Amino acid sequence: MDWSWMRPKWKLSKAEEARLAEAIRRAEEGHRGEVVVRLERSCRGGEPLARAAQVFEELGMRRTAADTGVLLYVAVADRKAAVYAGQGVHGAAQPGFWQEVVDGLAQGFREGAPVAGLETAIERIGGLLRTAVPGEDTRGNELPDVVSQA
Repeated sequence: MDWSWMRPKWKLSKAEEARLAEAIRRAEEGHRGEVVVRLERSCRGGEPLARAAQVFEELGMRRTAADTGVLLYVAVADRKAAVYAGQGVHGAAQPGFWQEVVDGLAQGFREGAPVAGLETAIERIGGLLRTAVPGEDTRGNELPDVVSQA
C-alpha cells in the first residue's frame, strides 16, 4: 500500500487513544478473542508481517486462551501495516480477509482520517472473531484494551 503522498503524524493524542480503546472494547464483545493495536514509527526489519509476528510474541499474545489474539500492526512513518492472528483464529479468515482489513486501514490514512481507518479495521477484526471464536469470554479481558505505541 502506498501512503507516500501523506506525511502522517506518528503519535496519537489522548482523545484518539481513548477513541481507539473504546473501539477495541466494542470489537471484543461477543467472542473469546483479544484485539491489540500496535503503532510504531517505523518497521524494524522492513517487513510488516514479520514485525507483527515479533510484536505478537513480545506482547505475550500467544498466551491467550486458545491462542485467539489478533494484532493490528501499523508502522506509521513507513506506511506499512499487517494483521497477525494466533493459531486459534488465523485459519478462520477467508482468503484475502486480512489484506482487506489492511486496505481499509490504508483508505482511512489516504482520506486523512487515520483514526477512522483504524476503527474500521478493528471493527472488521471483531466481526471475524465473533464468527471464529463465538461465545462467552469466560476468561475475561486477557489483554489491555489500549493502543500500544512504541
